Amino acid sequence: MHNDEPTLLDALDRGPLIREVGDAVATCVPPQVFGVHGDWGLGKTSFLHQVQWYLTGDCPQQSGTAAEDAKRIFAGGVHRETIQAVWFDAWRYQNEDAPIVALLHEMRAQLSWRSRAVRQATRTTEVATRGALLSMGELTKKIGIQYSRFRQANREWESENLASTLPSHTLREHLQEAIGQLLPSRRRKNGASPRLAVFIDDVDRCEPEAAYRLLEGLKIYLTLDNCVFVLGMNQKAIEEAIAQRMRADARRDARRMEIDDSRTVRAAAYMEKLCQNVWRLPAVREPDQVLYDLLAKTIESETVREWIKRAVRGHRYLPPNPRRLKGLANLLGRFSSRLPTREDAPDDKAAIQEARLLVIVAYVYQFHHDLYVRWEAELGLYDRIREWCEGSATDLPFLAPLVLPNRKVDPGSTERTTPPQDEADVDTESTYPDPTEAGVFWIQPLILALGNEVDPSRFKRYLHGASA
Repeated sequence: MHNDEPTLLDALDRGPLIREVGDAVATCVPPQVFGVHGDWGLGKTSFLHQVQWYLTGDCPQQSGTAAEDAKRIFAGGVHRETIQAVWFDAWRYQNEDAPIVALLHEMRAQLSWRSRAVRQATRTTEVATRGALLSMGELTKKIGIQYSRFRQANREWESENLASTLPSHTLREHLQEAIGQLLPSRRRKNGASPRLAVFIDDVDRCEPEAAYRLLEGLKIYLTLDNCVFVLGMNQKAIEEAIAQRMRADARRDARRMEIDDSRTVRAAAYMEKLCQNVWRLPAVREPDQVLYDLLAKTIESETVREWIKRAVRGHRYLPPNPRRLKGLANLLGRFSSRLPTREDAPDDKAAIQEARLLVIVAYVYQFHHDLYVRWEAELGLYDRIREWCEGSATDLPFLAPLVLPNRKVDPGSTERTTPPQDEADVDTESTYPDPTEAGVFWIQPLILALGNEVDPSRFKRYLHGASA
């Protein structure tokens, strides 16, 4: 079965985008904070790993075998002469009082064994490198103390202590100098300076307060002329976290009470100030092809795979999300043994029809548990589901949370506002649902294709817990 681990293999044809982001990291003028936005399940972590591989030819988060496989897909190490990379999983450190200190510890730890100066050490460079690492350690302690005091007295402490011997800007200068000693010394022909690329993943999985503290620390301490930060995030979730933090501030200070809409706008503005360049990962353009490729590992029989492929051909019935497609491929692999043998379905037409029934059951099982439980208990419910998909049944409250991807249209109507999804399907048009919404009932076109002549009892073979 497929797992949900990140991969260096670019199975979603994002090579041009990988190179675009990687080249921007390598050639921009630091300091910079870039963002890679992707809704949950779109493969943000894999994408960041692939960018890191493209830049440095190295990705310690992946196994050596994965790296060897990646070499066959796209070039790695294109900018290794001028870039060092550090990986930080923000979610693992969200319970730290100062996430920025945890980030600095990770930067120091990873630079200590990746530094080219250490690997090619002469006595002079070794001494300089160890001095830089020691300096980073001391600076991290000072930042931790300062940040702790800063948080204890909120913003008043910072305003009162900016003139102290180690204000934030002085710490930044020392930190920048220490990092500079650990970077390659060679400039590229295009003039790009050596820099540290810091990949920060899963910011959106952190609790609002932790996410806010990390972003706040980046802004205060890590605006460095030799660092580029790349945030893997769901931008909407991050902005909501910032807005929640602002609401908490407002509750503590009645003078700063604002309406929610205003805080939402301010949260978006805060994010824009911190991160002005965001790349958005596209949804899967051909989810059916991705599913077919995944089925090659979950269904051994090529004949069965072909039945499924022909059963769904021509219908847009899948969520455009890699993680959800993996889950469906795993389930179809488990359920495929329930398909009839050639003796039970003597011709391909009958087998393809059975495969269509299997896919519908597997889809509902995987993505709409409450509906599946009802259907499992009452086979006749399928007719009501079909009527709802056709738009003729509106009194089904348990289906109310779901969204249909298409609506039925009178073929002679002049009200059509969008072209039909399929030339052969002139009775429906797309409602353009949000592809990231988990409640979209993508399987609707396949149910409509079955028509109203299917005996609901035919699904009994595939419904979990029902006897064949």
